[in-house]
Amino acid sequence: MWKFFSTLPKDETIKFLKEAGYQILAKEKKESIIIQVEEKEHLGSLTAEYLVSKNKQKYVVVRKKEGRDDPTDPVLRRKLVELSVVFGVDGVLLVDPEEKEIQHVRFKFPRQRDFTFFFQFLIALFLIFGIIAIISLLVQVRLL
Repeated sequence: MWKFFSTLPKDETIKFLKEAGYQILAKEKKESIIIQVEEKEHLGSLTAEYLVSKNKQKYVVVRKKEGRDDPTDPVLRRKLVELSVVFGVDGVLLVDPEEKEIQHVRFKFPRQRDFTFFFQFLIALFLIFGIIAIISLLVQVRLL
């Protein structure tokens, strides 16, 4: 079983995060989850030890234990993705206060399209139609 929590007191973790420039937004932040199984709803919850921010980015904090946690391991990765999605943050911080180490973990899903993709698509369409309009005008004026 994975042990996510450090043996160091939580105050030391908070102190370490603050020294690293993070602002503590919430402690023991809890989010409700409704799980629907065969049309029956079940209420559950997920708790993040800390919710922090730095440079307008929000993160969920997971404290490592003895530096053993590898974010690419399927069991831990599943937990980190779950936290990231449920809390709607920019990433997850794997914090090892004993080793004074912070790992930034972010997830990208290749099939996921965000606002930037659609904005780029609209700009490309605008440029194509603009070029077609200019060529059409030049043909009408007989410059081409």
